[in-house]
Parts: sequence; C-alpha cells; structure tokens
Amino acid sequence: MRRNSQLLRSKCPFVDNITSMKRPVILLLTNDNGLEDLVARVLSEIAGLSHLTRDAGEALEIICGVHNLDLAVIDFEHGPHGMTLLSTISTLRQDLPVIAIIRDDEQQIEELAYANGAAACFSKRAVATQLANAIRDLSKPRPEQVFV
Repeated sequence: MRRNSQLLRSKCPFVDNITSMKRPVILLLTNDNGLEDLVARVLSEIAGLSHLTRDAGEALEIICGVHNLDLAVIDFEHGPHGMTLLSTISTLRQDLPVIAIIRDDEQQIEELAYANGAAACFSKRAVATQLANAIRDLSKPRPEQVFV
C-alpha cells in the first residue's frame, strides 16, 4: 500500500547530473493510478519531481509549505474538496498554475474551475498528449521567478 504523500523522482538516468537546469516541481492530488502513471511518465521526460498526495488537506499543506512548486494537478474526481482547494490555491498562491481534471460530462464544473482560477481543465478522457503538453508548458519557469 502506498503512503498518503510521496515525492516522485524522475526515472531519467541522467537527471542527477543536471545541475544548471531547474527541474519542474508538480503537486498531484489524485486517487487515480492511471493519472498518476501519466504524470510520472511526463515527469520522466522533463526530468521533474512531483509531490503526490491523495488527501486535499495534505495538498494544501504542500502548497503552503513547498514554495518551489511550479504547477498543481487536481483530480476533481478525488472528492468533494476539489473546487474549494482550487479556490484556496488561487487565493494563497496566485503564481501557481493549476490543471483541473474532471469527468467527461461536467461542462458546468469545467466553467466553475476556470472561474476559480484553473489555468487548464481536461476531462478524464482527454488525450494524454494534451495533458502532457499542458504540464510541460505550465511548469516552465516563469520570467518573474528568481532562483538563488
């Protein structure tokens, strides 16, 4: 059985030798093993790290405590706390883009997600490449970020 929260490392063999490039750090909130695997594959391609959690409260703790997060991916099928978490993230971390993952038949939820600050919104049946491209694009360092 998996722990509630994990830090997933890229399986890219040369990733530890990369010192001059910042690795994207992503928060993933999901109970869906397929979505977890998809994000892990994308992270292995871009040499990224991910905080994985299955608990909305723990996701909020990570968002407040891990200041180098580049992106959050929230699976709204995770439970009833998705929209509240999205709204809270938008309030506390306006600099953090969020991708919302919803069920296919939830057009109203998609509209609410965008209204509450989602940078992108995909249905569960979204083509994996769409989600992968969004993760790559949104996790790129933004010009206003300063690295010490």
